[in-house]
Amino acid sequence: MTKRRVWVLCPETDDEYRLWFEGVEEAIVACGSGNIIERKLPNVRKYYMKGITTYRTLYFLFLILSIVEIFGFVFWFVVGIQPCDSSNRTLACEDVYDNSPDELNCLADPMSGWFTPPDWYLTLAGVDDVVCFHNPPYAQWVAFFALIAAELVSIVLGALSYLGMWKPVRRGAHYFDEFDPKVPDDLWPKIDVLLCHYSEPAEETIDTLMACMNLQYPPHLLQIYVLDDGYCSTKWTKGNPVPAIELNKVVLEKSGDLRQEVAQFMYDRVCDPNEDMEVYAWRKLHSSANLPSASRPKVVNRADCAVGSFRDDYRYPGLPHVTFVGRVKPEMHYSKAGNINNCLYNEGANGRYMILLDSDMQPHPKFILATLPFFFDDEDRQFKNKYSCSCSGCNNVAKMCCASCKIAGVPEERISYCSKECFENAMHVQSDLHRRQVNGTVSDTRATKKDLRCMNCDSKLGKSGVCRKCNTNNNNGDADVTILHTYSDDVRDNAVGFVQTPQYFRECVQLQIGDPLGHRNSTFYDAIQTGQDGYDCASFAGTNALIRREALDSIGGIQYGTLTEDCYTGERLVSMGWKALYFRKDFEGEATERIRLAEGLIPDSVAGAMAQRKRWAKGNFQTLLMKKNKSVTDPEWKRPHVDIPKYRKPSTFMRRVFYLNSTLYPIGSIPVILLYYITLYFLYTGYAPIYVNGLRVLVALVPKLIVQGLLQALSTRGVENNDVVRSQETRFVYAFTNFTAMLGAIVWKLTGRKSKWLNKRDASRGSLAELPNVLVFSGAVFGIIWAMVRYIVAYYNRVYSHGDSMLCAAVLMGAFIAYNLGPSVRMSIQEYFGWSYQSLMDQGNFMGSISIAVGLMFIALWVHVEKPATSST
Repeated sequence: MTKRRVWVLCPETDDEYRLWFEGVEEAIVACGSGNIIERKLPNVRKYYMKGITTYRTLYFLFLILSIVEIFGFVFWFVVGIQPCDSSNRTLACEDVYDNSPDELNCLADPMSGWFTPPDWYLTLAGVDDVVCFHNPPYAQWVAFFALIAAELVSIVLGALSYLGMWKPVRRGAHYFDEFDPKVPDDLWPKIDVLLCHYSEPAEETIDTLMACMNLQYPPHLLQIYVLDDGYCSTKWTKGNPVPAIELNKVVLEKSGDLRQEVAQFMYDRVCDPNEDMEVYAWRKLHSSANLPSASRPKVVNRADCAVGSFRDDYRYPGLPHVTFVGRVKPEMHYSKAGNINNCLYNEGANGRYMILLDSDMQPHPKFILATLPFFFDDEDRQFKNKYSCSCSGCNNVAKMCCASCKIAGVPEERISYCSKECFENAMHVQSDLHRRQVNGTVSDTRATKKDLRCMNCDSKLGKSGVCRKCNTNNNNGDADVTILHTYSDDVRDNAVGFVQTPQYFRECVQLQIGDPLGHRNSTFYDAIQTGQDGYDCASFAGTNALIRREALDSIGGIQYGTLTEDCYTGERLVSMGWKALYFRKDFEGEATERIRLAEGLIPDSVAGAMAQRKRWAKGNFQTLLMKKNKSVTDPEWKRPHVDIPKYRKPSTFMRRVFYLNSTLYPIGSIPVILLYYITLYFLYTGYAPIYVNGLRVLVALVPKLIVQGLLQALSTRGVENNDVVRSQETRFVYAFTNFTAMLGAIVWKLTGRKSKWLNKRDASRGSLAELPNVLVFSGAVFGIIWAMVRYIVAYYNRVYSHGDSMLCAAVLMGAFIAYNLGPSVRMSIQEYFGWSYQSLMDQGNFMGSISIAVGLMFIALWVHVEKPATSST
């Protein structure tokens, strides 16, 4: 038996009292002796990311300094006002020729003699005393204007992109089956899972089907549709409304017979192992076909997405209802969008919600339970408490405080809750807010308490929290407050249209070596999406999303007209007033509670990654160019009548910003390609793209770059450092890809030529699309060597070179390009020669034979350039 002991401390001064009190309090917290109070988090919650004020201040500084930078390019850094000899600014051109060892090209007039700038312009640029000016070659003028164009485009796109991070948020939620109070069974909705397939390996789709079967949800409320868009092909003849239908043997031989694989999958789970019936015969018991004929050419409700189908239904107790659908395509079939719409409007899909998955994206068993809460509860109904840790530098979820704060009578909304990590490190009791709470210097509860009002009649609620006008039969207001916890997914109560989750990928060699091609795309999912989610305008990625069926019905299903039908569909939903949320479950909670909601496979080659990115870029640019009011749906089809949300739509201005961000990003390839030209020209000729006009560079260029760096760091504060670096590299890796995609979209707009669906699996290794990156990388590496050779030789020859400072600038620019292109070029070389992705990475090979080869190349070029000068002396 442990005896109870009482310790009496008698401090003589306030300092001693404070010292003893802090020591005892920290000891109690550290040993976890019951002084911890953990609050219950609401079912659905929202976290506003820290640093918003700093970010917005830097944004305005970025805009101001960008204007200063453009001013500098126009008035200070024009190559046409550069002195021919900076050390002899007042000498005439004839004297400059005599005093300089270089072969110079000078003129007495600035701007190559094209026009004479006014005196105030020369004074502003600080060249009013210059007599002889440099006469830039035409290619240098091109480099100068290319740099200005690149900066203008980058500033505009950067301003839009950074504005998109104006109010980033993150979300959290209890699992649907862990709501407090519980959700009644009759409110659990039916959900359809749409698994889209075209020419991917059938084994991958079956693995995803297995993951869908393991979803933790009542099986009688779950139906899985396997939508095979490559099962059959149709041949149309002019004037014949009925096509010739046959199996798509090319796809079936390449990827396998998915229909038979699904039958085998279900046969193994349903039939007895000793069953004598063959799988094919068993499948025919579940099969049906809805095909057009001469007497009945239209057999579907909506003819713009299908003319018929092959179907297998597997409905067994205790298992989700599995349906295979092989679409019979119309002449204009609209690819994935048509495949989905056929299931929704021709195949009888009637779930209240639907999950959209690509063939390789395997959902976590708790996918539905994790995403469904946002449709039944709204964080805006909750008290506006801050659920981020009160300690500086910590963004984790705040759940804990100490008993001292509670005993002191601090109002709930003012208590400084901390994360578990900070609390265990005693950071809570060291905070200033905690001291004010315990010492009673926090303002009175009544000063911070807000009146609660009824959601129906807007009347002021009493202490019980129950509206007396709406609940006249309940005389005892304190008896029952469960009415406050009534759940509803009705459009009048909840306007969430879809919840998008991130795309994660299963471990593979490419990810193990650092994800050279940026497949994780974390800057988009962990930064851009959080910014758009702050305005309920998250982007729809076409997979890993839970969608309200009513929302899709309100816009006529998945939208047509672009290769990125998902993004355009999301934009249409938001414009109709539906909320678009973004949610990742691996953000909060204990390590065991953090899960990846879905994982898939990455493209297995550089060419495949480029084909995928080209489709994204072309489709988004098509969305910008397309006619939005053009309808291509079946005119005889009657759109379902559904209620549209009446809640206040997000800011029209911010919705426009997000729309431009998603559609204009391919234009960002133009500055990168211009930078390639500027850098290579600088390396090989020694002519800088601008006139480096002394310390004016520190005024016009350096501050903007520093502020932009800070702004970029804050905008990606939720992204891992390696992924930020990869995001920068992908701008260079996919520059030519995005540029050709943009040109393709323009040609599509001008000619009306049908856009071909680009499948990432169809691209072959060693594609010509990889060649531009290899050439630019090689040119940059060779250009660095060439610039250094010219610099050394220039001391002994009449050869114009970079000079000390310009050599450093040119080499840094070339190294920057080579650094960003290096990982992807290495992969291209590995794939071309059939080498492992682990090759070309060890330091021994590079520091050995390759370094000797580079040294010999350097010496040979030195001798070649120096040789003519020895004969002339």
